[in-house]
Amino acid sequence: MNENLSFKNIFKRETKLASYIIICLTIVVLSLSYAMFFRVNGNSENQVVEAGDLVFTYENSSQTITNTNSNECFMPMSGEETSLYLGTCDYKLSVQNTGSLKGAYTLRLIANEDNTIGASYLKVVLRKQVGDSLEIVSGYENGKTVSELTEGILIQDEEMETGSTVVYSIFLYLDESIITSLEESQINTIINGTISYQIEGTGLVHEGQDVDTISYCEQNPDTGACTILAKGETDELKFDNTSDNNLRYVGANPNNYVSFNNELWRIIGVMNNIDDGTGTKETRLKIIRNELYSEGMEWDTNDENDWSTASLQEELNGTYLESITSPSKEMIGNAVWKLGGLSSALNNTASAFYTRERGTVVYSGHATEWIGKIGLMYPSDYGYVTSGGSTTNRETCLNTELWVWNSSSVSDCKNNDWLYDSSNYQWTLISRSNNSNYVFIVDSTGYVSSFNASYTRVAVSPALYLTSNVRISGGEGTESSPYQLSL
Repeated sequence: MNENLSFKNIFKRETKLASYIIICLTIVVLSLSYAMFFRVNGNSENQVVEAGDLVFTYENSSQTITNTNSNECFMPMSGEETSLYLGTCDYKLSVQNTGSLKGAYTLRLIANEDNTIGASYLKVVLRKQVGDSLEIVSGYENGKTVSELTEGILIQDEEMETGSTVVYSIFLYLDESIITSLEESQINTIINGTISYQIEGTGLVHEGQDVDTISYCEQNPDTGACTILAKGETDELKFDNTSDNNLRYVGANPNNYVSFNNELWRIIGVMNNIDDGTGTKETRLKIIRNELYSEGMEWDTNDENDWSTASLQEELNGTYLESITSPSKEMIGNAVWKLGGLSSALNNTASAFYTRERGTVVYSGHATEWIGKIGLMYPSDYGYVTSGGSTTNRETCLNTELWVWNSSSVSDCKNNDWLYDSSNYQWTLISRSNNSNYVFIVDSTGYVSSFNASYTRVAVSPALYLTSNVRISGGEGTESSPYQLSL
């Protein structure tokens, strides 16, 4: 494409004077950026998110970077030109370790549902506080293309000392070298599009060298019984790297079988920050029935996609719950089930589903959360338990939209996912947010789609959270020798 495009010339001409001014102020801005940010943090409008003892403070009461308020900062530019805008157009946040132990945190960039700009057109510059200034993090000197980030991770497992605070600056911009190679109509579409990304900070506090999160079964040396849950990942257990950093059983058939209610169930994973409905958050095991409750049942007989009033919710928490044995019933705890929806399954990975499931976008008037005991799996539960295979590994699967998991090119994703059922459609908990009757399902061919809530040919597998005092007292986790539970 011709480098003398009119929009480019206009942009260069109109910003030339501003560029000179910014150049003059750059040194001042850089030297004051650290102090300025902490003055900003004193603003009550800032958003503060706590992850245990790690506190993430987001500038201006939002975790979103967007061009809806200022297009000037998001015009196409080269890597060299970004230096003119650092300190004025970047987004800032801080991470503080308020605990008595060392911590580690991860920062991610996640596309919001209203984002229309492809990640391959965007670059990001990440700066970190060093002394009294912000310096570009290694690898970001010339900007890093957003599509090249693994699951949107900007920085992962960064260690921090107790009592310390660190400031980050994130600058998102359109890559001029890519944009100017396009047709003018494509350029106009991109220039007039919406950039909308959420910054997500997650963290864990360390105990020595071990992450303080329970995971796989560890045998008692005297009895051989599985009595405690050990720490760390195994071949069958992987952290999902979400904001809650849950630990999930992955693969085609992991040893996650458990006896519950004289039935065979399976452990989805060790789930963190589960609210019991009173505001108390705990780490709890989430389990799902291995045998179908029904091979075909309406999600809601009135064809409404609000789980809080759905006929299936009432069936599972009424008739089925009452049929559960007393010892097993005592192990079930109330939980806040988030009901955030999406307008479509298109363009959504397991990570995107996880974020939006826990959001508040739903069809008008429908509940955004429900407190109860028995629910269903989420689409993200299905996505995160794949181990991938020799052709398509787990990382690639997690970066692939669940909508296309039926494709032969990524068959390793569904075929190495123990929640996949080639014989049945399966209901999930969440719904479409742009209509009142469609609910997301896992199709028998492996992809995530949606059906009317009153459709009768979709299978039901109840899921629930065990109370935090439930312990594994025996068994090996295999189908023939499932884990035994006790209080």
